[in-house]
Amino acid sequence: MGALIGYLLDLDGTVYLGERLIPGVDRAIAELRARGRRIVFLSNKPLQSRTDYAEKLTR
Repeated sequence: MGALIGYLLDLDGTVYLGERLIPGVDRAIAELRARGRRIVFLSNKPLQSRTDYAEKLTR
């Protein structure tokens, strides 16, 4: 197997709960990006548009 180059992260319950960011997740994501890892966010609860989710992640 090749080297791990990226991560898939579920949004609700992994990155945030409701409207709150899970403590420490911002630092963990920043560290992964600093190491050159690609991060793709996904959700099995498509109640909002991609734009809405992107806006939520930038807050």
